[in-house]
Amino acid sequence: MSSSVRSIGAGRAGPPGGRGSPPVPHEVSGFCPLDGCPVASDDDYFEALTAAVFSMRFRAPIVAARWPHMRRALADFRLAEVAAWPDEAVERLLEAPGVIRNPKKLRATLRNARGLAARAAAHGSVAAYLESFRPDVEALVAELDGWVHYLGAPSLRFFLRCIGIQERWAAAGSRLHPL
Repeated sequence: MSSSVRSIGAGRAGPPGGRGSPPVPHEVSGFCPLDGCPVASDDDYFEALTAAVFSMRFRAPIVAARWPHMRRALADFRLAEVAAWPDEAVERLLEAPGVIRNPKKLRATLRNARGLAARAAAHGSVAAYLESFRPDVEALVAELDGWVHYLGAPSLRFFLRCIGIQERWAAAGSRLHPL
């Protein structure tokens, strides 16, 4: 993956048609570590989900600058490995050089790894799990919102844009939230 900053989204969007048009929901932006590359593995999905967690309330360049340290501390985002770590591993992560020292986000990352690994095991892969919701992106957002830690629907939509689901499914005529 490239270490360049890829910021997706543009803050709060206004109503598309002016007065009387339905409001456009809050759109979040953040750092996407995939940098336009296609997702190649369960580990890539985990890295993108983690980037969404750490992009909450942090500017994309700050997250990008720390990302190599985050990658080292989190075992290169090897999903199976990180999913096996207990919550107590947060203490070790907080001491790792260069990481973003936010215990709540680090704990959420470990819990998200366990949740994502469980779904990958049940479906054969993270890609198969996500694809099981096609064509309904909003059903996928609702599902993720039920178990992903530290992210709400707007940030989950950012994650889906980062991994390319919004664009791929929109091209196929899927039901999307009007962003």
